[in-house]
Amino acid sequence: MVSNWGHTLTWYQRSQATIVCRAKRNILRESAGLKMLGCRFFWIVAIVSTAALADDTAKKIGDFALLDQNGRQHQLRKYSERDAVFLLSIGQQCSKSLRILDRYNLLRKGAHSPNIVFFAIDSTSRAKGVDASNRYGTAGSDLPILIDDSLLITESLGMHRAGDLVIVEPASGEILYNGTIEAYEGMGINALDFSPGDSAVSIAEILSAMKSDEDGQKFALSGGQTDSCEPFLQGEQINRESPDYTTEVAPILKEKCVHCHSRGGIAPFAMDSYEVVKGWSSMIKEVLLTRRMPPMQIDPRVKHFANANYIEPSEMRILIRWIDEGALFSENLDDPLKRVSPSATQWQLGEPDHILQLPAFRVPATGVLDYENVTINLPFTNSVWIKSVHFIPGDRRVLHHLMSYIAPRDSRLSDAAREETGAWKFLEGYAPGKDGAVTFPHQTGVFIPAGSSLEVSLHYTTFGREVVDQTSIGLYFSDEDPRYEYSTYALSNGGSNISIPPGVEEYKMSSSHTFEDAIMLYGLRPHMHYRGKYMRMSVEYLDGTVEDIINVPNYNFAWQPTYRLSEPMLLPSGSRVIVDGAFDNSRHNLGNPDPDAWVRGGAQSWDEMFIGYFSYHRIGK
Repeated sequence: MVSNWGHTLTWYQRSQATIVCRAKRNILRESAGLKMLGCRFFWIVAIVSTAALADDTAKKIGDFALLDQNGRQHQLRKYSERDAVFLLSIGQQCSKSLRILDRYNLLRKGAHSPNIVFFAIDSTSRAKGVDASNRYGTAGSDLPILIDDSLLITESLGMHRAGDLVIVEPASGEILYNGTIEAYEGMGINALDFSPGDSAVSIAEILSAMKSDEDGQKFALSGGQTDSCEPFLQGEQINRESPDYTTEVAPILKEKCVHCHSRGGIAPFAMDSYEVVKGWSSMIKEVLLTRRMPPMQIDPRVKHFANANYIEPSEMRILIRWIDEGALFSENLDDPLKRVSPSATQWQLGEPDHILQLPAFRVPATGVLDYENVTINLPFTNSVWIKSVHFIPGDRRVLHHLMSYIAPRDSRLSDAAREETGAWKFLEGYAPGKDGAVTFPHQTGVFIPAGSSLEVSLHYTTFGREVVDQTSIGLYFSDEDPRYEYSTYALSNGGSNISIPPGVEEYKMSSSHTFEDAIMLYGLRPHMHYRGKYMRMSVEYLDGTVEDIINVPNYNFAWQPTYRLSEPMLLPSGSRVIVDGAFDNSRHNLGNPDPDAWVRGGAQSWDEMFIGYFSYHRIGK
């Protein structure tokens, strides 16, 4: 089989392979033991292709992000320093997926190179984001399997069936090869010696050379089709009519987007008309495919949260198809987005029982500001229970976040162990993505003893213009004394332990706490700063079993809500909660203030914190 390879190629394929091998001959000779593999690897790529296409513009794919079977997020742009990304399609509906994965692992393990990244893509269509755990056994145990529920990335890559293989240059998005893994099997890949010593460098170099021949003309390889399994999308799905703006697109935008994208909202533009949405349609597509929007994109396979704004795979397909097909709508028809009316009052729950006005702060146009700490002596002559709280900033552009505590009068913010001793109790906070009214769970509330004070810590950031902020706090009282007191525990390993080296892409941290009493858990909030990469919270029970509670695979400092469990969790006494996370201090983190700096723990945004907040009430207390 190996001796007959040359006869399987067309004249054009053989000539292109020869050109590339000549172009790299001198480089390959410099690496001992590598001079034959570079050409040999390219011959393999040429063999599986049915035609080599000379084209001035090679096909490209835009940036995208997907979660793998373990809940890790992978974004194409973040592999831009690598030479190539290999992507193999598989599907749970295809019985040959396991055998295809075995073949892929043979190629992957033979092609040892730090400059090549291998993924499989699970192209199993799902109308809703459901459990997509690794159902491929040990075949993909150390291989990231990206979950493409909507099949949008599968289609963009030109994949149709299980076994399709695409090679992408991540920096440019250029598709270097589009073929099948099945062709490797038919051409006797087992006859090749893919030992690590043969393949460490040359494969990456050959892939780089594939982008142009000696005359500088770009070409891409196109591979054959496999009929091993049914296509991922049947004809009736592909050929259905274009999504309708009025009945399909606008309802999704109203439910998932408009509450932030409204006049005076926290989003940069208001989705109040078709014209606005069409004007921003390219950006909308980009942020959907890279999972930047909706911003509360937690792992849908770990629990369910009432305020997570999940966007389903079927909704993604509707929005992206509508945009790709021209974002059409007849302007003679009634626009549903123009019927969305802003709230008549700034107080979401109606007029509060008591309104507190914080002092007015003049925030300069530029500079670094220390935290503002405010003490308000509460006028309540009797003890009260709070059932809801609403913070309304005077200027959302400068108030990044605030934290509020119920404290004994005349206490100090610097008092040692204020929360641990119970002398200070967390009331609520305001943060990006947590700007609405907060109502505590049924039969719970926060107790304010008579004679208490409210301690508020405010963090302001400048944006190039001087403004004045005066934040209002609305308190809503319980009509009856609730059964339980609502509490929040801040689990942190301490800022003094944070020391992140420059340029590191994944600096891991963890912390844990054991609850002596049984608790009913309602909400969780991860908190890090600009270098935050991901955070996962879990619980270890007394029998040693561990259960994930929440997974935030792509932490966003600009979006820090308290995620509210749809079904509260009972954690028995002795349960140990665990927070695992990581920081990204590299240049791939676009929000990183300085990738060359050592990062320490601290209060400012360019410092770091590592905190997991657990909101709960004790059982029987």
